[in-house]
Parts: sequence; structure tokens; C-alpha cells
Amino acid sequence: MLKTAVGFSYLALYLTSTLPALRRAERLKTQGREEDRRRILNRKAYGLVNSLSTLLGITYDIKGKENIPDCPVLYAANHQGIFDAMVMLVKMREPCGFLIKKEAASIPILSRWMREMGCVFVDRQNPREAVKAVSEGVEIIKSGRSLVVFPEGKRSRSSEIGEFKNGAFKIAQRAGCPVVPVLIDGTYKIWEERKRLRKANIKIRILPFVEVKSMSREEFKSIAPKVRQMIEEAKENA
Repeated sequence: MLKTAVGFSYLALYLTSTLPALRRAERLKTQGREEDRRRILNRKAYGLVNSLSTLLGITYDIKGKENIPDCPVLYAANHQGIFDAMVMLVKMREPCGFLIKKEAASIPILSRWMREMGCVFVDRQNPREAVKAVSEGVEIIKSGRSLVVFPEGKRSRSSEIGEFKNGAFKIAQRAGCPVVPVLIDGTYKIWEERKRLRKANIKIRILPFVEVKSMSREEFKSIAPKVRQMIEEAKENA
């Protein structure tokens, strides 16, 4: 329990310490100084994840970065635990935003950083809001930043992979960008398994991208099970 208390205390202190940088990033956005703003965002994102990983004893086994095309993409990953977002935030080619449930918008300081990173808060129970979230996701990718979605819609809290839903993939279809499937395995051990923070080794497998812009309507209907199968097979071979 000591590690849990230390971990969450560290997270709160770190986020508080970033407030001056956050305000500067917000000012740079209004000034249109995107390159300077991204430099701040990336530095703070890497700093948080790397320092928290060291503190908790989290290690990473990453393979497949060569599969990421040189353009904005939609990453589609399985969803084991709350630390999946942290993994996807900085372990890809560059920091990226992600679709996240609306409740996260109430987290002090962190939610402001999420907005700056290009995260989209979505109410999955409200169809109208879900459609709006897709449109926001399309705009983020068109602006040059990649986005992460978890097509299961909720954490499995285990090594199991649930059903993938097609809705999130509409972002890639409308933005005309590739889908990059990603296997995440081991994050549930950090918190969900015992409801206390623990060390873990996280396996990340970045798989060959799927091009959707040339898919027919019928082909697109099968993208969710296709991507899920790719991730399931990667898990079996990891």
C-alpha cells in the first residue's frame, strides 16, 4: 500500500509542478506557435510517464515501431487498464491524443493537459455526443496529430480481449488515415488486478497498418473483427 500512496502522491505533485508549463502551452496555442507548444507538450508527457514508470518499477518490451507509417494515424489498441492511456501517450512514434470517457474531463490539471494533447472526451451513452467525438477526432488527425482509440469501449481488467466495435474506426475512414493495431499486455497488473499499484513488464506490439480509405462499405464493416484478430494473434505470439 505504501507504493500506492507514494505513486498517487507523486502524480499529484508532478502535475501541480507542471502548471506554469501548462499555462505557457495554452498561451502558445492562442498565439499560433504550434511547434513551440508541441515541444512543451512532448517534454512534459515523456517526463511524467518515464518518471512514474521508474518510480513504480514499470518496464516496457516494445516491438514493431517500424510498422508506423510516416503520417498521422489512428492507433487501435486493446484496453486492459487505466495505464493503457499512459502507455499509448508516449510509447508510439510521438505523443498523441486519445478518445477517453467524459468522466476524465473532471480530473484537475490532468484534463487540461489532455485537451492540449488532443484528447477527445466522449459520452458513449449519448449517440449525438459520440458522433461529435468522431468529428473532433477527424479534425485532430487532419491537423497532423495521431489519435488512439480503444475499440472495446471499456477496460477488460485482465489479459482477455473483448469485442471490438466499429464506431471508433469511422475516424480513420473519414480522415483517410491508416489504422495501426496495437497489442498492450500487462497493464492490468499495475492497478486493476489487486487495486494497488505494482510493478509490471508491459508488452507492446505495433502491428502492420491497415489502409481503410480504399475500402468498400462492405469491407469496412469487417474492420473491427479484423483488427481484433490481428491483436489476438500478436498476443498469442508475444
